[in-house]
Amino acid sequence: MKKKIVAVVSACVLLVTLCVVAAGCGGCGAKTYTVETSMADLPKYSSYTDMIASIRPSVVEVYCEGYDDSGTAIMTSAGAGVIVGKSDDSLIGDGYFIVTNHHVIENCYSMIVNVLSIGEDGSETTTAYNAQLIGGSHERDIAVLYVKTTATLTTATWLADGDELQVGAEVVAIGNPTGTLGGTVTRGIVSATSRKINVENIGSMDLIQMDAAINSGNSGGGLFYTYENADGEWSAALAGIVNSGATGYDGLGFAIPAEDAVYAVEKLTETYGTDDELYGYVPGDVGLTITAAVGNVYNSSLSGQETIVYADDTSNEDLDNALDTYKEYQYGTSRQS
Repeated sequence: MKKKIVAVVSACVLLVTLCVVAAGCGGCGAKTYTVETSMADLPKYSSYTDMIASIRPSVVEVYCEGYDDSGTAIMTSAGAGVIVGKSDDSLIGDGYFIVTNHHVIENCYSMIVNVLSIGEDGSETTTAYNAQLIGGSHERDIAVLYVKTTATLTTATWLADGDELQVGAEVVAIGNPTGTLGGTVTRGIVSATSRKINVENIGSMDLIQMDAAINSGNSGGGLFYTYENADGEWSAALAGIVNSGATGYDGLGFAIPAEDAVYAVEKLTETYGTDDELYGYVPGDVGLTITAAVGNVYNSSLSGQETIVYADDTSNEDLDNALDTYKEYQYGTSRQS
């Protein structure tokens, strides 16, 4: 079979050919997907345990398979994600949007999410779904996944006003520590609402600091602000997305603030193309977006806002050659790759 052409599109061409995608217009087959971030009055629960039971199913386990940095060895990764929105768009089908950390799914070509259900008798079951990538931002460490289902899943509600989260506020982190303990709940208090922290492979980020126990595998999980009203009723709102990429801080945990995560999620879904030729991106971010069918790898290894567009039957060897060619074009043939 004759191989289809691999096309490398530079940033300047991207702005010309895909400008209406970023604007959410329909002129080139793009469509805006909105994520429901309801700020309505939160449900109130008579007990703390009932509140926890109500939010745990909104946090999923995320399991991925892909290639290591060499592009040759198979690697696996595990983390968590939070169900944050629902779509009934006929083009992508009924389903739900899930936010996670970009580093959880980077270099992965296969993603599975396990969704928790809690019965009236307290019994717990999980259902596995294949997930597709909507888009991601390396520098913001946020990615959005999508699962197609007609089932009713629990959706988290974002904290409406980030100023409500103050030092001393009680929070719970729900995630998948070690990649084997899905649905784990840990509790703590907030020490800082905007702490500059160096995150591995990303750099400096402004994060929420708290003392809830966080381990590898918690990344992408939810940090929920919990509070009790004067009547003794409990409520919870999604205050951030847990990030375990900040290492070297024993006894401390960090999370991407809700305001920053919401912005990234909205931009990633707005710019997602319905013709499968582009993942969503955050306009102005540095990073590489690669359109890939199952079997090809998504990563953010180049600088600038570039997109590599290629056909479904493009092999990984073709992709590697395209990357090498583009690096030579961008940096000169003397650059060592």
